[in-house]
Amino acid sequence: MNRNELHPDLNREYKNGLESGVEKIDHPKCADMWFVVPPPPPKNIPNDLSVKLIAEAGKVISNQPNIDKASELDRLVSYLFLRKEAVESSRIEGTMSTIDHVLTPGELFDEWKAKSEGASVRGYAYAIEAELKRVATDGLSVFTVDLVSRLHKQIMKHDPRFRGVPGKIRENPIDVVCIRGQSPKPADSIYNPAPPRHVRRCLRDVMGWLADPRLSELENAGMGMPLIVRMAVLHAHFEAIHPFSDGNGRVGRMLIALQIACNKKIPIYLSGYIEEEKSNYSKVLQAAQKRLNYAPIVEFFAEALIASSCEVDLTRKHIENLPAAWLKRGNFRKESTAWRALSWLMAHPIFTVKQLQEHFRVSPQSANIAVSFLQKKRIVRERTGYERNRVFAAEEVISLLSRRFGSSPEEAIDGAQHLMKNSL
Repeated sequence: MNRNELHPDLNREYKNGLESGVEKIDHPKCADMWFVVPPPPPKNIPNDLSVKLIAEAGKVISNQPNIDKASELDRLVSYLFLRKEAVESSRIEGTMSTIDHVLTPGELFDEWKAKSEGASVRGYAYAIEAELKRVATDGLSVFTVDLVSRLHKQIMKHDPRFRGVPGKIRENPIDVVCIRGQSPKPADSIYNPAPPRHVRRCLRDVMGWLADPRLSELENAGMGMPLIVRMAVLHAHFEAIHPFSDGNGRVGRMLIALQIACNKKIPIYLSGYIEEEKSNYSKVLQAAQKRLNYAPIVEFFAEALIASSCEVDLTRKHIENLPAAWLKRGNFRKESTAWRALSWLMAHPIFTVKQLQEHFRVSPQSANIAVSFLQKKRIVRERTGYERNRVFAAEEVISLLSRRFGSSPEEAIDGAQHLMKNSL
């Protein structure tokens, strides 16, 4: 890390009484390296923000469905996009999983009891789902150091590459982190987060800032930081602290969604956009962390929110239309198990005959007849080839969710239909 790139408030040797600075660490591999002690988040709005862009992002959030008044379709889309987020956020960190891992029935995953990339992604989805319910009920009081540890534990306890203690804050003097660029050498790092002895204190400052009811009241009154600004500033400071040896990016992106939910709105997830704009994301994050220049990351987050909202709207239209399109493919007997399964498939696009049977409380024979009919009409495809415990998939739903950010939903559906046609 080039110390000369730091803001003057950071490029000074830290000592008691200062809010921020740099200091060296007694560590053999980092003897001549400086590590940043970040200041608490600012309480004033950053200068030079695009008023129009911030207003547009604010409108996107305000137009989101209220959690308490969400329609059935709203809840379905939220359920699916939460799982899409788990995959995309984990993929940014190099975890190679797919949407299948978070949509396949849990009982089919033996590795859920052990460590695997799939289990880690499922842990991500379950963790954020649990905390979304909590924050919608308990509000700002949820934002604590304990929340951060809980989120981290749920993800990393299943991650096969993680060698630390899941949920444990980085406080041991040897728990040093360097954010590396292209070079593997610590000395060539692009940023060195908080030294271990400062991590817990800095994290308390950040979470206290996030949970401060006075700042929230000013925000709601239109006199403080708009939500999109607080989201971006919080993210920059959380990543600057880097409270864990690994998994910080995933936890930091979880906090974005929880901030929106705290405002009683269904979250919009940003990982798909961040993944597509990873280089730009790195630049704006460094500007905030090194120069305390928050305008670039705020505007990046605003653009991410607007683009991600458009992505949700586009996908939502196709999800909403799929059951009607399926009905046109065959003469469904009204109230038959196959007919009733069309809506159910949207939330359970990967399933077993037994799962369908138990949900609709029908006989094994009725369930098998229904699935066979759905196969013939190219609505579901059998994936496993096993005589027992066969797994079926509504491939069009899977393709819609797994397509690359910004790509054509029509092409995704066409590809799924081609796949099912060739499997018959």
